[in-house]
Formats: sequence, C-alpha cells, structure tokens
Amino acid sequence: FTFGGAAMGGGGGFAAAAGGAPAFGGFSFGGAGAGAAPAFGAPASGEESAAGGNGGEAADPEEECKAEFKPVVQLDEVEAATGEEDEEVLFEMKSKLYRFESGEWKERGLGMCKLLKHKELGKVRMLMRREKILKICANFVVAPGTALEEHPSSEKGWVFGTMDFSEGEAKQETFFIKFGTEEKAADFKAKFEEAQKINAEGAPAAAAEGEGETKEEDTAADELAKELESKAKATDKGDEDKE
Repeated sequence: FTFGGAAMGGGGGFAAAAGGAPAFGGFSFGGAGAGAAPAFGAPASGEESAAGGNGGEAADPEEECKAEFKPVVQLDEVEAATGEEDEEVLFEMKSKLYRFESGEWKERGLGMCKLLKHKELGKVRMLMRREKILKICANFVVAPGTALEEHPSSEKGWVFGTMDFSEGEAKQETFFIKFGTEEKAADFKAKFEEAQKINAEGAPAAAAEGEGETKEEDTAADELAKELESKAKATDKGDEDKE
C-alpha cells in the first residue's frame, strides 16, 4: 500500500486498488454485501420482541396478587364491654370538643358525640370518645338547667359548663362543642334540651323514693327507741321492788 496511487488515479485518498480489491487487504465492514449477517447480530422478530420471546405473554404489573399468607399466631376475637350495652342512643354525630383551660380554648378531641339514655334508670348522659383511640373526652349526666350559649366566633357550636367525669373523678369544666354545619348544631341543641327534660322528670320520682326510704328508716328508729325505753322502765321497776 502506497499513497502514490492516489496521485496517478486521481481518485480519493483511500481509493480501491485495481480489480476492486479493498485498499486494506482482507478487511471489510460486515453487512456491506447482500445476504451478509449483521455485524452485531439481528434483533428479535417483531412478534417475539413484543411478546417477550417464543410467543409468551408479558406479566401485567397491575394484576392483583392472589397469594395468601397465613399468620404465624392465630388470635381469637374478643368482645370488649364499652359500658353502653344497657343504653339507648338518642343522638349521635361527629363533632370536635374544646375545653377552656389556662385562659384559652384547647382541643379536647374529635369523635362521635352521643346522648345515651339508660334503659332501666332512665337517665341521659353525654358521652364522647376520641376518634381511632376511643379514649373518653367527655362523660357527664345532662343536668336540667344547663345553658347552651353561642360562641362569639362560631355559629356551629355551643358553650356550656358541666360537672364532667371523663377523667375518673368529678370536675367542673367549660366545654365548646363544634359541629360541621349550623343545622347539625341546632339538632344537637334540640336533643340536648330533650335530654334535660327527661332527667328533670326523673328527678322528682327519685327524690320521692328517697323520701319514702327516709320515712321508713325514721319509723324503724322510733320503734326501736320505744322498745328500748320500755325495757329501761321495766328494769327500773324491778330495782325498786328489790329495795
């Protein structure tokens, strides 16, 4: 190989030699001729490429997994008593409760507010549990005379004071209960006032029953006193006779 042929033949810099042989003997780029195999191998056919080869179907990533896994430990379902088994639900609605503490309103909890009437005693109480954890955030008997007052910055709830037992002991609290709409707040007020009437009607009966028990106790005490007095007189008389 020389560069002389380039000047004599007037061809390109790397022109082919006489007879069409390549300038670089024995070297060629694969696939240049007809029927030659591709240099880096041919891709799979259209059908095989789309199907994943050999006519198979590709896995659908959105297909639901139907595999079942059994738990290592089997836990038996246990029914837990809530204390509401003997009560009738008069009202139930989701609300948010605030408590006035240290000069400001602090959120007490979000959950279902219930007015529950005891089936035997007839008393109505308000019970509210926090959502998800079900911890009690309000638990009190609806006392007759409890005033529901409007909040200055919201028309969707009511402010009231009551003796609350949610923390295990009686404590005077000031609550603000808020609902999603004014209509729901109005429904709560109507049911709350109805509960007040129910408890007010049951109060005189309970008082009368208490008075009856007191009278019976007083009568029994009087009879016992008379009996002791008669015994004392008999003893005194016997002592006088002996003298």
